[in-house]
Amino acid sequence: MNKRFIKKGLVFCMIASLTLGGIIPGQGAYAASTKSTQEKTVKNVIMLIPDGMSVGASTLARYMLDEKGDIPLAIDEYVTAMVKTRWANGPITDSAPAGTALSTGNKSISGALGVDEDLIPKASLLEAAQMKGKATGVIATSEFMHATPAAYTAHEAKRSNYAAIAEQMLYQNLDVMFGTGASKVDKSTLDIIATAESLGYTIIDDKRELKATKATKVWGNFTSTTGGSNNLSYDLDRNAATEPSLAEMTSKAIKILSKDKDGFFLMVEGSKIDWAAHANDTVGIATDVLAFDDAFKAAVDFAKKEGNTLVIAVTDHGNSGITIGNSYVSPAYDKDPFSVLAPLKGATKTAEGAIALLDATKSTQSKNEALKAYGIDPTDTTLKAEIDAFMADPTIATLVKTMNKKAVIGYTSLGHTGEDVPLYVCAPSSVELPKGVIDNTEVAEYIADAMGVDLAKTTSKLFIDITDVSTLDSATNEFTIKSSSGKAITVKANQSTAYIDGKAYSLDGQVTVYINNHFYAPKTLVNLISAK
Repeated sequence: MNKRFIKKGLVFCMIASLTLGGIIPGQGAYAASTKSTQEKTVKNVIMLIPDGMSVGASTLARYMLDEKGDIPLAIDEYVTAMVKTRWANGPITDSAPAGTALSTGNKSISGALGVDEDLIPKASLLEAAQMKGKATGVIATSEFMHATPAAYTAHEAKRSNYAAIAEQMLYQNLDVMFGTGASKVDKSTLDIIATAESLGYTIIDDKRELKATKATKVWGNFTSTTGGSNNLSYDLDRNAATEPSLAEMTSKAIKILSKDKDGFFLMVEGSKIDWAAHANDTVGIATDVLAFDDAFKAAVDFAKKEGNTLVIAVTDHGNSGITIGNSYVSPAYDKDPFSVLAPLKGATKTAEGAIALLDATKSTQSKNEALKAYGIDPTDTTLKAEIDAFMADPTIATLVKTMNKKAVIGYTSLGHTGEDVPLYVCAPSSVELPKGVIDNTEVAEYIADAMGVDLAKTTSKLFIDITDVSTLDSATNEFTIKSSSGKAITVKANQSTAYIDGKAYSLDGQVTVYINNHFYAPKTLVNLISAK
């Protein structure tokens, strides 16, 4: 085990158990074990990513629970280390190489998914778990082919190539996919829902169906209350009767995946923390951090009962440079009471949800309603300039500036930031915990070690370069390879089925990849070529 990792699983998980009134020290699921990590690996891994969650964001979320910030978040007790977030060529990363580092243990370039700096595909933790016979699942509050979920399930040079990414994810043979965004790809290019159904998925599209389904292979394409068809609502804007929360999706996925006797790997992303940070929407950031925290708690509650589950959370990068305190309070920053943050709690909608209240003519009445929904009194004279700006131009940008002045919240950016971020780990006592400052690639290495998989060996089995023996039909995106007996074997890039004389042969969910003018195929296809 890497010397950065220390055997403290008992310490960190037992603290939480005592706080939550759970396991008695020495008697529960996380009691001391005499086995080392090398002798015992975890059965399940739940990895949660609060996309774009800076430390300022989690601090603000705590103040939403209590005026003085004394009520802890569920994640608070599990901080074990700090993680560096740089990509291959710079300090401030895009989500694609950031997700790739966390999923494969490799640095990559901007916009690239599941590949190294040379655009060579690398196996993800999810794929390694599949090869070990484990069930797998992915959850996101964005479209499912967005950068972070795609980094675990696809290999593509351009994160914007949604059709190729979606096709790879469909044929990856996941057990659970919860998110949205099927309409993001035109049906004439790829009918995502019809393809999912043909691959044996049960399709669900609302909270009622999520709760009711007993299927073990489920594709959830949920509909947003306010955010359109390609992302789910911010938690504050969500219609709780029809749209599931991140915690509800997490609990249901765990229930489905835990039926597999070999265990499971689940990746959960709180996607829209990042989106709120890009918009400098403090209300959206803080409330979606709380929703993520609920999902983390659901994972930890399961882990404590099950006894051999690793729960790990880390953001892929910071975003926005959010601070409690801004230029309006300098130099009197030490004179403001806790009540300066109170306006945040008065919001009933995020900025996105408040703007959705505007009527077609953007009437004064509807603009006042939007201000009130965001926690702003339209008659507040201390915000006259900001309110006037909003009334003249009612946008998310002018709305958030009003709140951020009122609640003395500062921002340095509308984009990602390059600071180190906390790592949260709840592990069985047999598993060591990371310590100090580690690299984002080391997070993947740590999980692989705990799960008993080798990412490099998995890569060598999943991505064999057979470009020189393959012929591409660019019209159909199909490759033809000759078998040892001269038979033609055809396989479409981004899929996991080969054909010989019209007969289909499954590649066990192991997807072929065409990237950077190279065709990569799994060993199962190479073996098929030799056998036929």
